[in-house]
Amino acid sequence: MLRTRVITALVLLAVLVAATFRTSPFQFAVFVSAVLTLGVLEWTRLMGLTQPLARAAYMLLILVSMLGLAVLMGLQPAAPVLERSVVLAVTGAGVGFWCLAAWLVMSFPSTRTLWETPPRTALMGLFTLLPVWCALIQLKYLNSAGYLVLAVIALVSIADIGAYFVGRAWGSSKLAPQVSPGKSWAGFWGGMSASALLACLLLVPVNTYVQPLNPPAVVLLLLTAVVVAVFSVFGDLFESMLKRSQGMKDSGSLLPGHGGVLDRIDSLTAAAPVFVFMLLLVFGEWHWQ
Repeated sequence: MLRTRVITALVLLAVLVAATFRTSPFQFAVFVSAVLTLGVLEWTRLMGLTQPLARAAYMLLILVSMLGLAVLMGLQPAAPVLERSVVLAVTGAGVGFWCLAAWLVMSFPSTRTLWETPPRTALMGLFTLLPVWCALIQLKYLNSAGYLVLAVIALVSIADIGAYFVGRAWGSSKLAPQVSPGKSWAGFWGGMSASALLACLLLVPVNTYVQPLNPPAVVLLLLTAVVVAVFSVFGDLFESMLKRSQGMKDSGSLLPGHGGVLDRIDSLTAAAPVFVFMLLLVFGEWHWQ
């Protein structure tokens, strides 16, 4: 099992590196769209849909929504930038949703009756999948080399790694025992500390290649990194809550040893929209290329 998990992780890493660094922004958008389409299929399982026609109808709804947003964003092969107001609106809606999702997670299971129906989980799917799709594409357009995409993935990954090791060592007080008994408050703070440390290291290339940093900018960047890490935790817990409501261990079985696509990007679904929203809102005038 461990060997399978490691092999799958290495393959995923190779695909991610190639897709992030070896593609144009539009090609990257096509890649993200393909990955998210697989995630939509898994989401229909989290909704409890079993009929192929119902699952296909929901997938069509998401794909049409993606196409409509692509038009509004000005997403096309020759476009140098995306429409900022549309991206801000979509990612802002995502931030608002994830604030609600955090409350649902921390109050589970007492509030499960508020959302545990296919129509409501279908709506939650729109607010989960469309903002992350928009955010990842925007990051590639902001920095065509792919470093901003790598930055948010690194922040999410280091938060998870820090939480794992600190949680194993000192994790007696549980963070959300009804949703994910393995997560602890010690692990949460360990993850936040790891993300803050990584953010400190990232200040060097930002100061050198993007924008000379003054003290307020340093504080805002560190705050952004920590907020992104916090939301990544709730992205993970939110998917765990949906799986628990359906009695599922994994969202799918596409990735041997890792479960499904949503199991790999659950933290990113919350972190990426928050990251992009804060970048555009606070650092929108910076030239990230």
